[in-house]
Amino acid sequence: MEPLKLLIVSIRNEWQSLIRESLYAAGYIYNIQIAPTKQLALLACYHDKFDLVISNCTLPDGQVSDLVSVLGNHIPCLVMAEGVCPVNADKALSILATNFYITSANKSSWLEAMETTLAKWQQNAMVRLAQIDQTKQNFHEKVLERCQEELTSLNFKSEKDCCVMNTLSLLTEALDVSRVYICQKVKLPDTLIGIVKTNEYRAPGVYSLEKTYLANSSSAWYPYFKRWDKLFENDQPLANFFKELPESERNMFQNRDIQSILAVPFFYKKQWAGFIGLEDTMNLREWTVDEIELIQSVCALIHEKHIYKEKSLQFKSNHLQVTSAA
Repeated sequence: MEPLKLLIVSIRNEWQSLIRESLYAAGYIYNIQIAPTKQLALLACYHDKFDLVISNCTLPDGQVSDLVSVLGNHIPCLVMAEGVCPVNADKALSILATNFYITSANKSSWLEAMETTLAKWQQNAMVRLAQIDQTKQNFHEKVLERCQEELTSLNFKSEKDCCVMNTLSLLTEALDVSRVYICQKVKLPDTLIGIVKTNEYRAPGVYSLEKTYLANSSSAWYPYFKRWDKLFENDQPLANFFKELPESERNMFQNRDIQSILAVPFFYKKQWAGFIGLEDTMNLREWTVDEIELIQSVCALIHEKHIYKEKSLQFKSNHLQVTSAA
C-alpha cells in the first residue's frame, strides 16, 4: 500500500501528534508535511502531490475558504477547528459541521470522516473527469466537422493551398499548439528519400521550419528517419516530450525550441506517404488519445481531398533546394 501523503496546514503541534497517533493506530502508512501558513501550503502543493489536506479553519495569512477554493478541485480538503468536545468537555480538534472529534481520549472517530472525504472526493473527481472527457470529445468532433467543411468547400487547384492552410490554422488554434505542418515523402536520385514540408502554419512569434530533409544511410538525418519510418510503417504516431527523444533526434531538433512533438502518418497504397506534425514550443504536453485520433482523421481528410487527387509531386535533383536539419 502506498503511503498516505498528508499536508497539515496551521495546526498546532499537540494536534499534529494526535493526528499521527490516530493514523498509526488505525494501521495507516503515511507521510506528513507541515505548512504553517496558507501561502506555504500553496507552495507545497505546487512542488508536490498530496492525497489529503488537513487545515485549521483559522489561518494566519487569510481565509481557509481561499485555500480550499484553490486546492479543492485537485486535492480533497478537510477543515478542522480547535475547540471543546461537547460530550466530555475535553479539548478537541473537530471537523467542522460534523460530530467527529479528535481528543486525547478518543483518537479514532475522526478517521471515518477522513475516509468518507477521500471516497467522496474521488467519486466526484471521476464524474468531473468524465464530463471533461465528454466536453473534449464534443469539441474535437466540432473541430473535425470544421476541417471537413474547409477541405470540401474548395475544389480548384489554385484554392488547394488556401483550404489546407485554413485547416492547419484551425488545428493550431483549436489544439493550442505552436506549429502544424504537412510533410510528404518523396524519392530522389541516388537512393535518397526526401521529407518535404509542403504546408505549414505557425502561431504568432513562432519561426518557420526548414523546408526539406533528406534521409539515407549516409546522411545526418538518417537516425531520425529510421525510427520514424518504423513507427509510421506500423501506423503508429510519434508523440514525445523533447527531452524524451533519442539523443540523435534531440541534436537535430535542438534549435527548434520544441517542448513536445506529435507526428501522425497518412498513407497511399498501404505505404506511409507523409505526416502531419504538431509542435508545442511552450509546454511539456502529453498528447491525448482524442487529440491523436483527431489528427488521424484530419490526415485521412487531407489525403482524400487534396494530396492524391492531384499528380504526385515530382522532384528533380537540380531543382530541389536542400537545407540543413540543424
